[in-house]
Amino acid sequence: MPESRPKWREPASRLPLRWGSYTARYAAGVALIFAGGALVQLTSAYSLVVLPLGLFAHTTGWCILPGVGWRRILGAGIGALTTIVLLNGAPATVFLVFPFAAWLLLRQRPLVSYLTVVVPLLVAAVLSQTFPDYGW
Repeated sequence: MPESRPKWREPASRLPLRWGSYTARYAAGVALIFAGGALVQLTSAYSLVVLPLGLFAHTTGWCILPGVGWRRILGAGIGALTTIVLLNGAPATVFLVFPFAAWLLLRQRPLVSYLTVVVPLLVAAVLSQTFPDYGW
């Protein structure tokens, strides 16, 4: 007998959207999150203008992702704070656990997937030992 279980579907893709398509919002959101984070990391005392631009792009990316509203806002706040904290260098990479957990929450992943939060913690430990000083 063939298996009659329904095919798995992304939980966030089942949400009714008020505007745009799921794929377009997902792609634009991810692009803005990464571009905004990169702009924040380019911030220095000589290029402070990119900090608010990066934070705006990063926050906008989280806000347009398909998902439940409060989860998007939580992810945007956690992500923005983490990108600022990451300006402290490699020892701050441990804080990447928080936006990763927010991503899992936004994407409505099962509880067992939260075990993967250990990976950024291990990578952060290696990075902080490999690159203990910030700068040249």
